[in-house]
Formats: sequence, structure tokens, C-alpha cells
Amino acid sequence: MDHTALLYFVGPAGAGKSTLVATLQEWMQHYRYDGVAINLDPGSETVAYEAAIDVREKFTVSQIMEEYSLGPNGAQVVCADLLAVELDWIKEQVDEINCDYFLVDTPGQTELFLYREASKVLVENVSPRAGIVLLLDPLLSRTPDGFVTQLLLASAAHLRFPIPMFPVLTKCDLLKPEEVDNVREWAANLDKLAMDMPNLSGMSGVLSSELLKVLQVLALESNLLAVSSKEGEGMDDLYSIVQSTFAGGDDLEAHTDSN
Repeated sequence: MDHTALLYFVGPAGAGKSTLVATLQEWMQHYRYDGVAINLDPGSETVAYEAAIDVREKFTVSQIMEEYSLGPNGAQVVCADLLAVELDWIKEQVDEINCDYFLVDTPGQTELFLYREASKVLVENVSPRAGIVLLLDPLLSRTPDGFVTQLLLASAAHLRFPIPMFPVLTKCDLLKPEEVDNVREWAANLDKLAMDMPNLSGMSGVLSSELLKVLQVLALESNLLAVSSKEGEGMDDLYSIVQSTFAGGDDLEAHTDSN
């Protein structure tokens, strides 16, 4: 376990976490890396990848709904907390597998992972080597004020989990190339984002301005990656930055040259 790392894919419902896990896993297999998928979403009916570890073996949302007479939302919260109960089981499964990276698919609703204590317990105790692949919604991110809300999500993840974070703009094929370039420029330069913000009056304007100041203090400027699971775009960039963080990035070029 000393050499491997867990990558937790976190983002809003519909951002494409499961599909990105499947696409990156397929890309890694093509270049002979070992990317092992873990499903931590008990609400998934099907997943697009082969999960070596699947929390649905222990419980599902439908089972919890029936057992506790809960609706879907209440059952999702209970399931999120049950992850901590299964910590030893998950850790044992992880320790038995030898691989380069674990690709961890988290529950569909971001708040179930970011704001429940069970997730923090899980991240802190399964492995000391972990990172978050944070998915940003493309349609929300294409406007300055929408992108600020995405940065707030990033800041919450940054504060809750002090581990490497890799922000990615998913489904970039849904945006025009110039829109993708705009979003990436905002991510790298929050002063540019501030300049492009609409002139909001009253409390909205004050709030937007103050939020940007907080984000600048947090130093959240980043090299935002644009990926498309549909087109297979950006997988090499995502792997490169992850590899650079956890292993110095030495083996990517050698692998790609040999294929």
C-alpha cells in the first residue's frame, strides 16, 4: 500500500463521476497501468466499470429504505454514515490489492461525501496517500458567477480534506472551445475572473466581491484540466498531473512511447 494512492472522484450529481472513472480506467489499462475501481455509491443501479470493491455488497439505498422505512434522501444519508462502519472491511480489501491507483467513485450528491464525518474518517484511515479529483459542472462553470459557485465547492473540499486536489472541467465537449479556454483562464487567474464578473448591485455584488477575496486568500488558482469521457479527451493530462504528485511523473512518457 505504500506505493499506491486512492483517488476520490467527487462532484455534483450528473457531473459524470462514474463515466470518468470508467474512461480513465480504460485509458490506464490501454497503457498497462493498474487502475482499480472502487464503488462507494450504494445508490448506483449499474456502474460503467468493473468494481473490484463495491459497497453494494454490504448495503444498498433500497435495502436501507426498506429496513428503516426511509425515503431516498434519508436513506442516502444513513448510507453515507454507514461507510465508516465498513471502514475495516474497505481497508482490508484495499490492502489485499496491488495496483498503481484506486479510482474511487463516490455518492452522486456532493454533500454526502464532503459534509458527512464518515467520509472524512474513511479518507484519513484507508490510506495516507490519497487525492481528490474534483469534477466541475461545465454548464454551470461557463459563466463567471456560476464558476464562483464551483470554486466554493472546491474551497469546501480543500478545507475538509487537506490532501492533493485535482480540479477537472468535465464533459468539456458540451462547451465551445473558447468557453473552455475562458473557464481555464478564470481558474488560473482569479483577478481575470473578478474583472469578468457581472456588475451586481446590492448584497449580491458585495457577496460576490467578498467571496472572490476569500478564494484568493485560499490560493485556489489552479491548472484546471478539461476532460471529456465521451471523446476520451484529457485522460493523459489527468494521469500526468496525478502521477507527478504521487510518483514524480517518471513513467508516463516511457509507457506511452512503448505503445
